[in-house]
Order: sequence, then structure tokens, then C-alpha cells
Amino acid sequence: MKRLILFVWLLLFYQQSSAGNIQQFGMIGDLKLQSGKILNDCKIGYRTFGSLNQERTNAILYPTWFAGVSKDVVGLLGADKLIDTTHYFIIIVDALGNGVSTSPTNYSDEIPFPEITIRDMVESEYKVVKNILGIDHLFAVIGGSMGSMQVFEFVAAYPDFMDKAIPYSSSPKVTSNDKIIFSLMKEIILSGKKYEEPENEILKKLNIIIQLLARTPANINKNYPDEKFSELAKKFERTSPIFTTACYLTQIDAMFTHDITRNFNSTFEETAKRIKAKLFIIVSETDLLLNPKPALDFAAVTKAKTLLLKNDCGHLAIGCELDLCRTEIQKFLDEK
Repeated sequence: MKRLILFVWLLLFYQQSSAGNIQQFGMIGDLKLQSGKILNDCKIGYRTFGSLNQERTNAILYPTWFAGVSKDVVGLLGADKLIDTTHYFIIIVDALGNGVSTSPTNYSDEIPFPEITIRDMVESEYKVVKNILGIDHLFAVIGGSMGSMQVFEFVAAYPDFMDKAIPYSSSPKVTSNDKIIFSLMKEIILSGKKYEEPENEILKKLNIIIQLLARTPANINKNYPDEKFSELAKKFERTSPIFTTACYLTQIDAMFTHDITRNFNSTFEETAKRIKAKLFIIVSETDLLLNPKPALDFAAVTKAKTLLLKNDCGHLAIGCELDLCRTEIQKFLDEK
């Protein structure tokens, strides 16, 4: 019997440590949403890197950002990247609505795709970690942009489930300024659909907004002077075959309602009482896409470790100071 148990553990260990850059799926069944509706036959994409230790205490969850897929995150993992996989078992999980996990593009044609929330994303990811991978506790959760929203939601929804959390380019709740941006994107999609614009033309307009707000004017002008504007304009044309306007709407609506204080008297002070994980909050002072003030305010209330980036890269600030962020993240993970 002991040999059988050892064999099963070794097999599971081998599968998890050797999965590498392979797209995997966790079939979590019907998912009850915050709205009370059911997301039928829900599947969640994920990729794993590194090795899960025998004690199963070194797992780090990394949810995807807006419009991102798990494959996009792979470039941030490695010895000289944002997260070192030498000592950790990294689980990159595809957020609901991203075209890989259950989304409008791969859902039943007979049933309308229901509205989802950031909390619904977290619920699906929790089921993958606990029920599919058999991990009862995470060492840490890390995520950027919409991924950071999932991190904040995770620490509030499941305070005992992780030791540490690292939200970057982050926000615990969206501001009115954020909602203006989301509303603009949504109106572009809805008006485009109303007047039967081609999908690619609608996506092009959305790409222009992203390019406008992802970095500061100073950074754009520095990297793309007049003679190089054609290079920047090529990015307007990039589209994804799986992240359609329907997926855009799904994730925009989820972000629009993001607010981790909603169940805690709508205050950071009450919400902070719920948090048990150690927090390291990274924000960009020049972020135009996601207002940094709520994250800084929450950091002050929770006395969280904070890194305020002051470069001109805006929402993409962490990529412009990757060495600094990697060093500070590793220090935080090493802290007892």
C-alpha cells in the first residue's frame, strides 16, 4: 500500500513538474456565478512551471491580465525574469472570458453567455488549484492589471488560502476615471455592432485606445518619434482569433464592477480586517489606464509593502524596471 501511495505521488509530481509550457485544462463542471446564474461545463486553462515540493508549500498562482492568455505570461518566468521558477511551482491560469478558458467564443450557441465578475474568475481559479491540482494552500498569488484585481479579490475572498500576495499595476477597486475608459471601449463595441462594422475594424479602434493609454505621451514620443509612427500604427491592426469583441465585453464588464470592499461596508478599513496574507503592492505613478490611488490608499491602511514606480512607462511600468521589480519581489518572497 505504501508503495502504491508513493507511486501515485511520484506520478503526480512528475506530471506537475514536467508540464512545462503545455496548455492544460481543468474541467470544473458547472460554476455558480455571483449573479446566481450558472456557467455550464466550465473549463479553465492553465500552464505550470517548476516543481511542486514534497510539502506542497511552494505553489504560486499567476492569473492572466485583461485580454491576456497564459502563453503571454511565460516570458515573465525564469532565472532572470520577474519570477524565478527554480524554487517555485508556478500556475499560470487563464481568466474566464479570455478565449482559452470558458468564454463567449467557445460557449454553447444555445445559451447566452452570462455576465461574470472578477470574483467569478477567482472562484474558477480556486477550484482549479484545490480540486484539479490538489493544492490546499498557496505560497503566493501574483498578477498585473486585471490579474491584480484577481489577486486583491483572492486575498479578500479566501484570506487563509495564501501566505503572500503581489498585485502590480494594481487596483483593489476601480475609480470613475477607470470606468470612463471601460465605458468608451464598451460603446465602441456596441455602436460598431449596431452599424455592422467588421470585427477587425472595431478591434482596431480598441487597440488605438490601448496604445494611447498604456504608456505616457512622453514615453510614446520617445520610443516612436514622427519617423517611426508607422511602426506604432502596425500595432493598431493586431487582433486575436480567440479574443473577440464578445470577450472584450465580458472582461470589461467584469472589471467595471470590481470592488473588493463591496462585502465589507464599502471601506478599506473593514476590508483590511479580512486580509491575512502579506501584501506587496506595486503601482505606477504615471498609470493612465488603471488609477493607482486606490492601491496606494489600501496599502496605507493595510501597512503593506509598497513599490511606487516613477518612470514614464505608465501602465507598463514594471516592464521598464524589470530588474528592480524582480529583486524586490524576490526579497518579499524570501521574507519570513
